Amino acid sequence: METTATTAQPAEDIVTHVELSDIQKAAYEEALKEVEKFKKELETKKYLVDLKAVQVTNLRNFITNDAKWKFMEALGIGEVDKNLSTAVDKHGKVFISAVTLEAIYYYLSKVEGTGQSVDATSIGTVDNYISILKALNAAKNSAAIDNEKLKELEYIATCRAEGLDPENPEIS
Repeated sequence: METTATTAQPAEDIVTHVELSDIQKAAYEEALKEVEKFKKELETKKYLVDLKAVQVTNLRNFITNDAKWKFMEALGIGEVDKNLSTAVDKHGKVFISAVTLEAIYYYLSKVEGTGQSVDATSIGTVDNYISILKALNAAKNSAAIDNEKLKELEYIATCRAEGLDPENPEIS
């Protein structure tokens, strides 16, 4: 999950091409607060992944025993395993952060198979592999929607910093 950073700056410290009125400064400050609030929410947000308990077990076994990595990718293995160990809540639902989703997806993208089996991994059959990918994809799509919302909020803040109307930036 990669996002562009918008640094929160007080309205009096921003460099714009126009002089902002007090109303425009207030609108900019409010837009910045919304961006920062949403970023903070995303830092801890976890996405529901529709996996069965056995699939989580298979996924953990895959990450700890079979995931291929090179050099610094090894750091991700430990983090993913740690996050997967706490991903299942008391009701059996699986919740995973966007960063962990991306990492799992990355390691799964390196898996190779032949015929109906996924060669030498804990994942098992092609059908199981595909169902895990589909569940991860659905959660990744939710994370992508949140990323788009963040970009929209950053766009609004940028427009407000320039004294522009985000709905119609050509006319102010």
